[in-house]
Amino acid sequence: MPVVTVELNADRKAADQPILWRLGKLFNVVTNIRRARVTEDYAYIALTLEGSTQEIEQATGYLRALGLLRGAEAAAPPPDAAPPEASVPQPNTIYVRLTTVTPEQAHAPLLHRVGKDFNVVVNIERAAFDDEEGGWIEITLSGPLTEVQRAIAYLHTTGIHVNPRQRSVTDYGNL
Repeated sequence: MPVVTVELNADRKAADQPILWRLGKLFNVVTNIRRARVTEDYAYIALTLEGSTQEIEQATGYLRALGLLRGAEAAAPPPDAAPPEASVPQPNTIYVRLTTVTPEQAHAPLLHRVGKDFNVVVNIERAAFDDEEGGWIEITLSGPLTEVQRAIAYLHTTGIHVNPRQRSVTDYGNL
């Protein structure tokens, strides 16, 4: 399968969208973060896209239309259809900080797996990450409580440090 590296640059408003999650849902490409610097003001993410030639072309066209590709002319904006995250119920949002322990962990497409395997929307909030040394990424997981809990449990099995901002994840339904 072809693999293409792209560099995304965005202001905070554009970065508040779950772009990587959308790429996996809309175009079925595997996304793997190579480098990421996401702050309160801007976002820079270098990532690889893996998929068929057509899927990669569609995904890069989408990124170009959003004006996120460095040095690319903005194409026609995407149609005003509802974003795919609108189809996922999001009653719960949990903030989680993921920190790599070993440099090898930086090569796994964990956020892609979470977005594909669980009924949650994954969005990067802040990051200081490099695929050679690792680093940390703060994400939000939004979705039904059981799916958010399952996604966090999966992340715990990967060997990376998982630090949720909340001490417990519950909907207080049995109180």
